[in-house]
Formats: sequence, structure tokens, C-alpha cells
Amino acid sequence: MAISQSLRSKAVVIEKAVSLAATSGTTVGVAVPAGTLILAAGFEPSVAVPDVTTYTMDLTDGTTVFANDLNFDDTAAGTIKVGTTAGLITAADTVDVVTTISGSPGVITGRVFIVAVDVNESVRPAAEVDRDVLA
Repeated sequence: MAISQSLRSKAVVIEKAVSLAATSGTTVGVAVPAGTLILAAGFEPSVAVPDVTTYTMDLTDGTTVFANDLNFDDTAAGTIKVGTTAGLITAADTVDVVTTISGSPGVITGRVFIVAVDVNESVRPAAEVDRDVLA
């Protein structure tokens, strides 16, 4: 028997508002449950990123880099940049923002997000109903 479309997992966007420090470092991003396939990851600054020497970021769980070297140097507020390296999260984790900065951009606020699908088994057990019980 085929699984009903309504029981299958669909791609969802998981997001978190973050404040990125003015210096290179790691900021905790979105929490991701075990059994999640990440299809894409990205960042959208809510303020303009000034023109400094270097402002790049990676979005990673520490094992897979889902977005590599996204260049946000001199980027307008609301500009969305995405990486499309897919990967499976086997144990609950976070996808963090790792910045490399040369210069003094100040604190940058924005939204980190992932596009993900729950790939855990999605079959519900059968339930007995009154018509199945013999009188």
C-alpha cells in the first residue's frame, strides 16, 4: 500500500533571528532535530553590511558546510544569499554561522535559515475501528 501524500514530510523553512559579532567567530544558529535532511541554508541581513576588507560566512553543523564563503561585504539589508550543499543531521544539532571578518563592520543582525525535510519514518500504525470488530 502506498503512503498517503498527507503522511509524507514536506520541505519546511526553519529560521532564527541572530546578532553577529563585529569580529570573526561563531554564532549559534537554528536548532535541527535528528533525522533532518538539509537541502539549503542561507542568511538575510536586516541591516546593511558596510564595505570592509572581508565579510564572509559559512553555515555549518560542524560536520557539513551547507553554505560556504557567502560574501556579505558591502551588502544591502534584505539581500538573501544561499548555499545548496545538502546533508543529513543524524543527531539533534544546530546549524551555526561562522564569520570571517577583516575590518570593523559593527554588529550585524539578520535571519539565518535552512530548508529542511524530516526523513524519519512517516508511517502511522493502523488503528482498529468499530467496523473491524466482530459482534
